[in-house]
Amino acid sequence: MKKLFLVTLMLIASVGLFAQVSTDPSDNFYTQVERWETLGLIERQPALRPYALPVIEKILNAVIESDSESEAEVAKQIYEDTFGKPWGLLLDVTGYAKKKSDGLNKRILAKYGVEGDASFLNFMSAGYQLDFLTDVFSVNNLTPEYAVLPAYRYFSYFMADGKGDTLQNTMEVDGNLAFHFNDFYFQTGINHNSFGPFYDKSIVFSSNSKHTANFVLTYMGKNWNFSEAMFMLSATNSNGVWYNNPSKYPNKWLLMHNIDWNINPKISISFYETVIYGKRFDPSYLIPMLYMVTQGITGYGDDNLFMGGSFVYKPFAGFSVIGDFYLDDVGFTDIKKYRDIKLHCAGSIGTRYVPQKSSIIQMVKADYTLVTPFMYSHWQDNANGNAVKLSEVNYQMYTTAGRPMGSSLAPNSDRISISSSFKPVAGLSIDVGGTFIRHGNVTESLFKDEQIALLASKEGQYSTDGSITQHPVYGKYGDESNDGYLPSANHRTMILTQPTKEYTFQADVNLGYEFPKTKIGKFAVNLGYTFEYIHNYGVGKDMFPGQGWYYDEASEKYLTEKDGPEVDVDAELNAAYASWKAALKNVMNHYLTINFKYTF
Repeated sequence: MKKLFLVTLMLIASVGLFAQVSTDPSDNFYTQVERWETLGLIERQPALRPYALPVIEKILNAVIESDSESEAEVAKQIYEDTFGKPWGLLLDVTGYAKKKSDGLNKRILAKYGVEGDASFLNFMSAGYQLDFLTDVFSVNNLTPEYAVLPAYRYFSYFMADGKGDTLQNTMEVDGNLAFHFNDFYFQTGINHNSFGPFYDKSIVFSSNSKHTANFVLTYMGKNWNFSEAMFMLSATNSNGVWYNNPSKYPNKWLLMHNIDWNINPKISISFYETVIYGKRFDPSYLIPMLYMVTQGITGYGDDNLFMGGSFVYKPFAGFSVIGDFYLDDVGFTDIKKYRDIKLHCAGSIGTRYVPQKSSIIQMVKADYTLVTPFMYSHWQDNANGNAVKLSEVNYQMYTTAGRPMGSSLAPNSDRISISSSFKPVAGLSIDVGGTFIRHGNVTESLFKDEQIALLASKEGQYSTDGSITQHPVYGKYGDESNDGYLPSANHRTMILTQPTKEYTFQADVNLGYEFPKTKIGKFAVNLGYTFEYIHNYGVGKDMFPGQGWYYDEASEKYLTEKDGPEVDVDAELNAAYASWKAALKNVMNHYLTINFKYTF
């Protein structure tokens, strides 16, 4: 009753939810931008989101002045919500429940505070979210997100490390400040980001990843856009990346530059690069030059470099084909030798359909995403020149605060997803979708001597769970001083070739209703249901946890310890593999979410 009373009190005390779009790339405005680009009402916008207010205003005015009356009405409403007043109060209460075979997990989160967008002095604008997040109810003191969310999904905000039954509060503050002059704007802030033609499933910056401190410079030309960005990330160790709040460390950086070229109304392409490094600040990466050239000049060859490209092709208004390719590392030498090559990359291809005439169908999307083994993962040398242990800080992984910044898929996974959005009557929205995901633990495909070395290594030295924390290095004889690049990772693709794979099927239905606006504001309610079935759940567990064996060079045998008995390596390897296989199971889960909002 006490908790229910607190939730009710917050509902009464809150005046409303105010729309703001310049700090949140998951705001409804960006969903509409995706639709308007597909319809051809606007040209392709800069790839890095969120946008500064003048860009937002320009987009809305273009749609308002278009020939589409229905879309103009949508743009007018967003314009009024965004520019009508510079502030508003927020309350957003969401209840989560997960029904599984062995019980029920529950969680209630209440987000409340002040949000808004504002322009001033003719060349400055700002967006802000000054919110608090309260964990009103949780199981086992603090229910982790994986206990109430479907697989490969996670909360975009930080959670408190609370204990006991008391309310757990976290500040959820985002904001940015932009300076804009003609076709340039410079924006700095602490906020979430998304990047590329896939607005909600980016393989570069997902809108669901944690927020970062960042600086962004963007130029918008007649037919092309250029962005230069710098992100201050939080470094962590490799333990508990998905579940816990690990200790965070500064001096981890991600720099990016990107160029978009709208060749004609039907075709646009992009090229971009990113680099992740830590424990120093290197301004040479701010120079808009190929990062491989910069890296060669500075001599920091271990920095984690990526490059990518995307395209959008619109054969006719209302339909588009989009693609994005993100490359980490490739073995060009092996290509010449016609061998199975190293290929660490991620890619997406998909279609978008939006009816040109007014229809209950808002948008239909279908896409395929592939993340190859060892993509996003990267080793970090410690003071002794060896790869860091899982408990040591890694500045090279494609994470911030321990969470993936790109695709939520683990390395060596692919996904097919289809979704449709409908609006049958005013105020009512219906979203349905289906997702099928495959995932394999790349450890199962390594050479036998590599598997033995991983099993022989010290406990906590290497990960063998096939996740982003499993790096392509190992101790050749279980000795951390003998770190080397895995031959399998250096010369083989191994993309979903494992005999044991995890299959995940998810079906989603979401209903939302926004009651007509009155003098006292607007109330909205959303109800979501997800059915999930996972075959071979547990593939992402350590296959060969380190045993700490001793390698005797004289006899070329493994011993349990120095001067200890010899290890029956084959038996131990088979036993570890059998234990991993035996733990696999099939699970069926049901997820329910209920969300309440009030807008004044």
